[in-house]
Amino acid sequence: MSGGLLHILKRWGVSILVITGVVFLLLIIHRKVYACYSVQDTYQINLAPLEVLNKPDWCPDSYFEQTIRTSIQMKGKFSLFDKKLFNYLLEQYNANPWIARVESIEKQFPDNLIVKLEIRRPLAVVEIKKWNNRNFYYLVDHEAVRLPGEYYTIPSLSMPLPIIVGVKNSPPLPGEKWHDPGLSNALSVAGVLKQYQVYARLDISSIDITNIGGRINKKESEIVLFTKNKTRIEWGRSADSNNLFEPSSAEKIKNLYQVLEVSAQLSGIKCVKIQFEQPYIILAPAKSAISSPKTNK
Repeated sequence: MSGGLLHILKRWGVSILVITGVVFLLLIIHRKVYACYSVQDTYQINLAPLEVLNKPDWCPDSYFEQTIRTSIQMKGKFSLFDKKLFNYLLEQYNANPWIARVESIEKQFPDNLIVKLEIRRPLAVVEIKKWNNRNFYYLVDHEAVRLPGEYYTIPSLSMPLPIIVGVKNSPPLPGEKWHDPGLSNALSVAGVLKQYQVYARLDISSIDITNIGGRINKKESEIVLFTKNKTRIEWGRSADSNNLFEPSSAEKIKNLYQVLEVSAQLSGIKCVKIQFEQPYIILAPAKSAISSPKTNK
């Protein structure tokens, strides 16, 4: 090996050693500085008053304060430099049945975090009969996830929620999916009603799935809607039905709107069948006039 090559190798070898030493020294200094800052009170985050943005718009402030906000409050302190902080927050939020997902967690120096969460939004109320035929009510979202709470009366929120009647399976724990084929079908219909803004034109009170799968009568509508005025709206089968002759959800809504153009709130109508190509109407029987009692002369 020539002397020139040895000289170059020695020179580069010394440079590499110097660079390695500098990097090693910087790592030591970084660890020392990190350890020093991580214990300073200036950079300690108190999780108790942690502000969570994106309050849901579907419930009153009082309801949010008493239930959701309380459920997502945490205790303890973390250093802003603690590597376990994000994993801890994600674990806690993902375990909360009110939270669908964590949108973002942003550090804000020196001692604050900004957290954005997607709160689950109720789509319907499930009615379950338990002991002594007493009704209990549960909120569910579009994914059939049961939300926290067991109610003796129908929850009152700032948006219309249909009551789903006829669910057979018992409610799961809050945050878990409610596995019931009839419930999934009813939520599919409830989603369609919301999508086409039916609630703004018609007071839908309940979705009855007692006959789902034709378990009572295969010739009758599997899904039936009821208005607050007790008008029956036969939906037919669910949106995911394999029946080739079943109109689409959009066509069913079109049929319903066609009837609403003739009779607002379906006044005077006993039943509307929208599961056919054209809507079919059954009028409510006319109320017989009550004659005034005769007086003896």
